[in-house]
Amino acid sequence: MSIRSLNIAPRAGLGFGVLALMVFALGGFALLQMANMRQQSDQVENNWLPSVMAVGEMSQDLLRVRALTLRLVVNRDPQALAQNEQKLTDLKNGLHHAQTLYEGLIVLPEERVLFDRFKNQEQQYLQRQEQVMAFSKANQLEDAVRIVNGEMNQLADEMAATLHDLVALNKASANQAANLAQSVFTQSRTWVVGMIVLTALITIGLAVWLTRSIVLPLAQSLKVAQGVAGGDLTGEINVTGNDEPARLQQALKGMQENLRDTIRRIAESSNQLASASEELSCVTEDATRGLHQQNQEIEQAATAVNQMTAAVEEVASNAVATSQASRESDRIAQRGREQVHQTVVSIEALADDVTSNATQVEDLAQKVYGISKVLDVIRSIAEQT
Repeated sequence: MSIRSLNIAPRAGLGFGVLALMVFALGGFALLQMANMRQQSDQVENNWLPSVMAVGEMSQDLLRVRALTLRLVVNRDPQALAQNEQKLTDLKNGLHHAQTLYEGLIVLPEERVLFDRFKNQEQQYLQRQEQVMAFSKANQLEDAVRIVNGEMNQLADEMAATLHDLVALNKASANQAANLAQSVFTQSRTWVVGMIVLTALITIGLAVWLTRSIVLPLAQSLKVAQGVAGGDLTGEINVTGNDEPARLQQALKGMQENLRDTIRRIAESSNQLASASEELSCVTEDATRGLHQQNQEIEQAATAVNQMTAAVEEVASNAVATSQASRESDRIAQRGREQVHQTVVSIEALADDVTSNATQVEDLAQKVYGISKVLDVIRSIAEQT
């Protein structure tokens, strides 16, 4: 299906719809990448950083438990012993709280393995610490010192190593999340820039395509209209599509064909009129010749009448002898003279009418000659089609 089969409004809507779709796609992609970066940031903010802080808090609490356990052996003041024992209880509660918080943040299997190892080591350490407290209360300091310097030191070193591994694992995971966020940002920036460039190119292409689909047929229609206005009806109009410019071209083509047909009919009529004018000219010439001949005959008749009048007058003068005959002849001559005079007047009126008709025929011949010139101009225009 040709794009010219669509009207301008749906065509423009299709083009702008594609642009809007690309803008939505670009925005959706940017939002998706921003969500990925936010997810990595959330993992650092809500998981790895709190995990490191919780491990650090557990490490501090264990160090303080270890220090207070040593005080139980060193400082034997009853009041100091009571205070240290209370502090140990508070530290153990804080350690348990930190462990609970950290356990809720575990997401990696290897992190779970390290934390379970730490809990096992911590349980053994706290059991030994309870034994030290019991020996301290029983004043069995040698046994307490033996446990502190022996198993507790070893377990404390093992817990410190495990906590160090947990901190290193969380820091590595945090760095990995940060690097991933940076990678997502770099990749997103590249993709967004590429999509912006692609969108701009497609926008330019759509603009050129839409403009050409409207301007080119309009330019062709304008060229044909200018040619028709200048009297050139030979231009060809190729109609393609079914949009508004195509319908305009179709209307111009119909107008051009109608003008051609009208000029053709005018040319045919002018030919017929030229033939009729030629025939009329011939008839006029024949009528003029006939009128001239008739005028000559009338003049001859008038001469004959004059001669007859002279003869009558001569007869009247010679018939004096017979009065009655003369009177009768005179009466007849007078009546004949009157009739001849009336005939002469009629002949002169006829001559005037013939002369007037000859003048009108000459005017008609001049007008026919002018019409022939107009017909020649129309015939030259018709020959162009």
